[in-house]
Amino acid sequence: MDILFFEQELLRKAKEYGFTDSEVLFLGGKEFEVLVLEGSISHYENSNRQGIAFRGRICDREGSAYTEELTQEAILPLLREAAENAALTEPNDTVLFYGAEESYPEFAGYNTHLNALSAAERVEAAKRMEAAALDEENVAAIDYCVLRTHETEVALSNSRGLALSYRKNGVDAYVCAIAKDGQEIKTGDMFWAGNNWNEFDPVATGQEAARRAASLLGAQSVPSGSYEVVLDAEVMAALLQAFCGVFFAENAQKGFSLLGGKTGEKIAADCVCLRDDALLENGFASVPFDSEGTACRNKTVVENGVLRTLLYHRLSAAKEGVLSTGNGFRAGLKAPVKTACTNFYLEKGILELEQLLGALTYGLYITDVTGLHAGTNAVSGDFSLSAQGYLISYGEKVHPVEQITIAGNFYELLQKIMAVGIDLHFRKSGIGSPSVLVCDLDIAGM
Repeated sequence: MDILFFEQELLRKAKEYGFTDSEVLFLGGKEFEVLVLEGSISHYENSNRQGIAFRGRICDREGSAYTEELTQEAILPLLREAAENAALTEPNDTVLFYGAEESYPEFAGYNTHLNALSAAERVEAAKRMEAAALDEENVAAIDYCVLRTHETEVALSNSRGLALSYRKNGVDAYVCAIAKDGQEIKTGDMFWAGNNWNEFDPVATGQEAARRAASLLGAQSVPSGSYEVVLDAEVMAALLQAFCGVFFAENAQKGFSLLGGKTGEKIAADCVCLRDDALLENGFASVPFDSEGTACRNKTVVENGVLRTLLYHRLSAAKEGVLSTGNGFRAGLKAPVKTACTNFYLEKGILELEQLLGALTYGLYITDVTGLHAGTNAVSGDFSLSAQGYLISYGEKVHPVEQITIAGNFYELLQKIMAVGIDLHFRKSGIGSPSVLVCDLDIAGM
C-alpha cells in the first residue's frame, strides 16, 4: 500500500472515530550487512522494517499507539488503542499539532546507484578491505570487518495539512586490525561513511586501520602533568557527541546545561565555529524536516566563539517565545519527541594535521579515548578518559603513548582551542570535527 495514501486513510478514519487532531508518522527502511573473517562471510543479513506511530487528541486528551501492520484491518484496533491510552491521561490544552510551513527545502539524500549495487559487489568490497589490512606489516589478524548499506524512508502527515516524506540511503564500513610484536598486541580501526560508492576505497580503509594498529606497538606512558595537546579529529568528534546535549534548549531549561541564558555571549575561543547543518550535502544525518514537521535548515550554533543559538524543538521554543530550529526528533516509533542534532560539527580551519603537530614543542597527540559513558558528566562538562596516542617533540613523533588519562572540562576545552585543522571527520552519528590544538590538558600517567 502507498504510504501517504495509507496515512490519509488513517487520518480520515481517526476523525470519524472522534479524534479532533491526529498525526501519523511512518518509519521504514532496508539494511544489508556483511561481516567477513579470513576471507569468508561470517555473518550476512538483509532485512526490512516498517511501522506507523499514531497520536491524536480525543476528549481534550492525547493518546498514541503504533503498529507494524500497514493494512486496512489494522486501522480500527490502532485507533481504539490510542483512545484507550488517551483516557488514562489528564486533559491537556497545549498545542501539539501544527500545520505545514510555507516551504520545505529540496532534499537529495538518495543515491540510486548505491541501491543498484549487487550483494556480490558489497561482499567483495568487504573482503578487499580485510585483505588490505592483513597485507600490512605486523598485522596478525582482523578483529572485526563489516560493511553495511542502509535505506530509510520517513513520511509524516496530520489532520492540519501536513503531508511530507523523504528517502535517503548510505553505506558505512568499519575494520579493526590487530598488530602483534612478540607478546605485545595493539588494535587500530578505521570507519568510513557516505552515500557515494565511488568515493569508498576499501583498500585504503583497510590499510589505514592496519597502520594505526602497527604504529602503536612499543607504546609507553608519560609523566603526569599539564601538556599542550592535539586532539585527533575522531577524538574531538567523540567529545562533541558526549557533550552535544549542552546545546539543547530543553536541557538548559531543566538546568542540565550551563549555557542557559548565554546566547550572544562568548563561550569559546575565536577559532571555534560550531554548526548544525540539516541540509549538509551527503551528510549522514541530513534531513529536510524533523519529526514535528518543522522545515530543517543549516544554522550556526557558535560563531567565532560566540553562542548564537541553542537547538530547539517546538515545545522548548514555545517556552522562550522563539521558533523551533527543526531539531525535534523521535528515536523510534514508541519514542517521544526530543531534541537531537542533525549534522553537528566543528567547522574546519585552514591548517593541516602536520602543522598542528608542528606547533607542539613537547606535547601529546591524542588519537583514541575510551570510557566516554562512565567518564563524562553531561551537566558539569567534566571528563576523565583513558587515552592513547603519541609523544610529540618539535612536531615529530617520539614514541606511542598508552596508560594515560586525560582530564578536563568541556566548557573550558572550548576556550582552550588554539587552532583548528582542515581534516574534518564525521562519526556515524553525524557529529564531526577536525583535529584541534589545545593549549593545555591535564594528563595522568606514570
